[in-house]
Amino acid sequence: MSESMTTPATLEDSELQTLAAEWRIRAMQGDQLAHRMAQALEAEQRRRIRDTGLQPLPPARSSASAPWWKFW
Repeated sequence: MSESMTTPATLEDSELQTLAAEWRIRAMQGDQLAHRMAQALEAEQRRRIRDTGLQPLPPARSSASAPWWKFW
């Protein structure tokens, strides 16, 4: 067991996308192992998209000055 294990986190984005598509095709043909592999690769893709899309939100405006409704 001296060979190194490749995990989805160590793959480049293009490699990850290619492998996920290949495993998904095999999974659609009924291979249960391929189904689990495709899920793992697609989960890593979603995690990367989520992590790169996070941006700090600007501070919320204070609405304490005036209520949103008017009393007559």
